[in-house]
Amino acid sequence: MFKKILAILGLVLVCTLLSGYFYCADRYASKALQDVRCNNIAVHICNSHPQNFISEGEVADMVRRDVIGTKLGDINTFELENKLCSSSAICKAEAYMQGPATLVIEVTQRNPVARFQTSEGGFYCDSSGYILPLLGKVILDLPVVSGNLPIKVSSRSGGYPEQGRDWLRQMLTLTETIRKNSYWSREIEQIWVESNSDVLLYTGSGNEKYILGSLDDIDGKLSKMAGYQRTIRPMADKENKHYKTVNLKYKDQIICK
Repeated sequence: MFKKILAILGLVLVCTLLSGYFYCADRYASKALQDVRCNNIAVHICNSHPQNFISEGEVADMVRRDVIGTKLGDINTFELENKLCSSSAICKAEAYMQGPATLVIEVTQRNPVARFQTSEGGFYCDSSGYILPLLGKVILDLPVVSGNLPIKVSSRSGGYPEQGRDWLRQMLTLTETIRKNSYWSREIEQIWVESNSDVLLYTGSGNEKYILGSLDDIDGKLSKMAGYQRTIRPMADKENKHYKTVNLKYKDQIICK
């Protein structure tokens, strides 16, 4: 009985010593790791594509001075993520340490779907209506909307417009419909907004001006536009008629002049 008690006490003592050892070793290792200085940045663009709006090098440059040579214990990854997301080109960022001294950054870039051009300058826009400034080195093949745009951009650094968000969402519905349709993406060359807010379309296959008017019933108006090109235009060509305007504003009507 006495030997059994001694064996149990001995086992408890060994477990206690081992626990203390691992605890101290872990604290020492953690302290040693905190004193290691960051010497490398690895960037991954999660939704990378051939026409990236921001490069891996540009992402690394945004935080390089904050982290290279800095002790790991002094690096605040939350602040780094906020700094990266302050860029109009980035919608999400995650930063964490990997290996002995490498900061890993994973970013999701904003994806422009249309370009807007006014007399005061131009900008890109993503599908949510977030505005991105034009960058001289980036030229994206996207639908272009120009003319009298009823929106007000609050900052040249990007963001959502101060006014005209509803109109912008409707316009993005039109540009996305065009962009995702193989025929319309080739056919429609220009989207113009008149001072009375009428939306006009110009194509590469003819000299007509197509008047959409408002941005409601986009599918119906494009269907009428296709019907004009398929039936009315060929008949007019045979009769040597050349229409300058094709008005699609009104329901169940195509007015040619």
